[in-house]
Amino acid sequence: MPASESNGATIDISRFIKTGNIIYLDNSRSKEDIIRTLCKAALQKYKPELRGLTSNELFEAVIERERMQSTGIGEYLAFPHARIKGWGSLAIVIGISRQGVEFDSIDNKPVKLVFLMISSEDEPYIVLQAMSAVIRFLKGRGRLDRIIRGEIAVENIFKELSREDVDATEFILARDIMRRVENFVYINDSVEKVTNIMHLSRQDILPVIDKNNKFYGQVSCLDIFEYGLPHFFRRLKTISFVRHIDPFEKYFRIKKGLKVEDVMDKNAPCTRDDVTLVEIIFDLAVKHKDKLFIVDKDNKLLGIIDRFSVIDKILFF
Repeated sequence: MPASESNGATIDISRFIKTGNIIYLDNSRSKEDIIRTLCKAALQKYKPELRGLTSNELFEAVIERERMQSTGIGEYLAFPHARIKGWGSLAIVIGISRQGVEFDSIDNKPVKLVFLMISSEDEPYIVLQAMSAVIRFLKGRGRLDRIIRGEIAVENIFKELSREDVDATEFILARDIMRRVENFVYINDSVEKVTNIMHLSRQDILPVIDKNNKFYGQVSCLDIFEYGLPHFFRRLKTISFVRHIDPFEKYFRIKKGLKVEDVMDKNAPCTRDDVTLVEIIFDLAVKHKDKLFIVDKDNKLLGIIDRFSVIDKILFF
C-alpha cells in the first residue's frame, strides 16, 4: 500500500527537550514522588502564562490521568502527562532514576526514564506526537540500551537531538498509535502450533511472517474452520439434512502435515506506518476492518492497530 501523499509539516522536538530540564531522582522511591518532583520543576522552569496554578494542582492533574492507566509503556520508559487549560507551549521535564521505580508498566519492568509532558488543551495531539518522536530517537542507534547499561549519560544523548532529524509530524500517523505485536506465526509453522498459540493467547487472528519479519498475511480461526469443511458445505442454505456431519473430519485427518501457508489469508488488511489518522479511521470505520497490520516500506511487520488502539491512544490518551 503506498505511503501517505503528504505527512504535513513537522515539529522540531529538540526545541522542547533541553539538557537543563533533566533531573536525577535517585532519592525518589515511588511513582508519586517522581511525578510530584517533576511537576514542581515544570512550573519553575517554564513559568506558564497561567497564573495561580500550583505544583500540587499540576500534580493532581497528572496523577489523575496516571491512576486511570499507567503511562509506563515498557522498556524502562514512562510518559506521565496532562493537558491544562491556559497552559502555553509544550513543556517536557525528564527524570532519571538509575535504580528504577515501580510504575505499573506493561512489561512490569521498573522505569528509569520519565518524561513529564504538559500541554495546553488547545493542542490535543502534541503529547502523543512528542512521545512518538522521543521513542524513535531513543531507539535509534541503540541509544536507549546504552543509557540503561550506563554507558553514556542522558545529557550527552540528548545533545545529539539538535544534530539529528528527529521531528514530530503535525499529523498523527500509524506509527504513533500502533501496538507492538505480541504473538505471531511463521509461514512454515504447523497449524497445530497455530492453534496452540491461539489457545494460550486467546487470539483468533495472528499475523504471518517469515524469519526476516516480512509480512505475508494472517491466519484466523475462521480460516482453519473453513479449511476443514467440505466444499459443498459452503454452498448450502440449510444443514438440516447433514447436521450430524463432522466439520473437522478433514482437519483431523491431515492436520499433521498442514502448514500455515495452506490456510492463511494473503489479503490481510495492512497499511504503511506513515498513513494518517483519518486514513486509519476510514479503514476501521468505513471499510469495517477489525484491525490493521502496520508494515514499513520493505513490508516488514512493525505493529498492529485495532479500534481499541484509537480509543486508547487518541480518545483516552
